Amino acid sequence: MVINPEQAAVVKEIFAALLSGKGTHAIADDLNRRGIPTKRNGRWTATTIRGMLSNEKYVGDCLFQKTYSDSRFVRHNNHGEQTQYMVKDHHEAIISREDFEAAHAFIHQRATEKGVVKGSDKYQNRYTFSGKIICGECGDTFKRRIHSCTGYKYTAWCCSTHIKDKDKCHMLFVKDDDLKQAFVTMMNKLVYAHRIILKPYVDALKNTSSDDSLRRIQEIQTLLAQNTEKRETLTKLMTQGIIDPILFNKETNELLSQADSCRDEINALKNAVSGDVTKVTAATTLLHFTEKGGILQEFDDALFKEYVNRIIVRSRNEVCFELKCGLTLRERM
Repeated sequence: MVINPEQAAVVKEIFAALLSGKGTHAIADDLNRRGIPTKRNGRWTATTIRGMLSNEKYVGDCLFQKTYSDSRFVRHNNHGEQTQYMVKDHHEAIISREDFEAAHAFIHQRATEKGVVKGSDKYQNRYTFSGKIICGECGDTFKRRIHSCTGYKYTAWCCSTHIKDKDKCHMLFVKDDDLKQAFVTMMNKLVYAHRIILKPYVDALKNTSSDDSLRRIQEIQTLLAQNTEKRETLTKLMTQGIIDPILFNKETNELLSQADSCRDEINALKNAVSGDVTKVTAATTLLHFTEKGGILQEFDDALFKEYVNRIIVRSRNEVCFELKCGLTLRERM
């Protein structure tokens, strides 16, 4: 392995920028602003920078079998399926071992401060779609993976069950870009047809079960009050010797059981009312957004997080967006 002086200068600059306190996003933005191309003449991203900062080849080491081929000659990233071999001081280094380790410590410290460390919930959900994509076949969540094809890499999402055992789930992966474009298409359809889809839906939500639920809650509360009066009467009758303790216990236990059932029903109805209010609020917010008439030109993380609960993947060509307002909209890719 021979050092490319021009590219090595960029590598050294990246490590120096990080150790001076710059974040990976700031480093990528600076390189793009100055028109410095990546190795494949593309644009720099924070992900690219993080990958370089963890590349052992810059410090002179070489890790063999980072990837492997299966029986069908399909290449995979090695996550422990095959033995890996680290050779120290395999070739001339670009970065000193001290700077390399310092960069690692810096990145780990930043991640710890933000709560983005492996095993934490924030680490698992650090991407927009993390934990939001559900397999329509087996119900498992999708994992983010980087795929390589004829010289270029792309982000894809794969069913966790399918990754472990293809016989247990046959769902194929979907591309990250396809999911984002499907969301943009779905939102633009709502913008175009909000009077037909969202306006009637919001009106229907406002006139549905909430009033009936509140009325039923009032009825049950009246029954609870009557139940309490009956138990108080039984207690008076028993203390006056009018009824015997056995009958008192039998009647009281029945009334207590009825009271528990009433309370359970009230709690269920309150949850339903709360859910209805949440849906009305979410649907009204979405309606107001679409009424502005702004057509989306590209994927917007914030909009996705605001309006979508999760994505159900039916196939590589079809997904369903479950919205927070209660609607489920099907979109082809």
